[in-house]
Amino acid sequence: MLFKTRRRAIITLTIALMILLYFTRSFSVLIPFSITIIALLLFLYIDNSFKFNFPERFYVYIFLMFIFGLIVGPGNPPFGLYYREIFFDKFLHFISPIMISAIVFFILNKLKITLKWKLLMTVGLVFGILGLFEIGEYLSDVWFDTLHQGVYLKDFISQLKVETLTDPLDDTMQDLIYGLMGSVTFVAFYSLKTYYLNRKKP
Repeated sequence: MLFKTRRRAIITLTIALMILLYFTRSFSVLIPFSITIIALLLFLYIDNSFKFNFPERFYVYIFLMFIFGLIVGPGNPPFGLYYREIFFDKFLHFISPIMISAIVFFILNKLKITLKWKLLMTVGLVFGILGLFEIGEYLSDVWFDTLHQGVYLKDFISQLKVETLTDPLDDTMQDLIYGLMGSVTFVAFYSLKTYYLNRKKP
């Protein structure tokens, strides 16, 4: 029954992706949409294979992270917010690690170690994931001449960058800082919630 519920959720989210794809009418977004679908299916496969029994909200987290990446990242209007204002890029780098931390902590919480170590390991693992992501962006820029590192204003008519808002080095460091803040935010919230619940116990 639980598997059927998740399967329905994936089908629903896939239909939502197809609707979004219809309204964008842009080939450039086909790859991000495809990656989102693959990510959901892979997450489902990992969940079933390792019997994590992830809550359904984690599937929504995966969907939102990739959709945020699509909306903020490269693309044509109404997407491509990354090339209009720096806020959207930093918002993505703050909110995504919160959701990633929730997933990572859910896995680590099964270990027989104290809570403080679970929370510390969560921050460490998420920060490591963020570091690997930034390395991937760097290699993409070097090998394929992309513009993942740095924040730029873009002329959507000529498809050329017109102004550098943040240079690549500053952008990378800011992304890591915002990501660390997001992970720490999750840990702080969970710690306060645990403390409050323990105080309410008789």
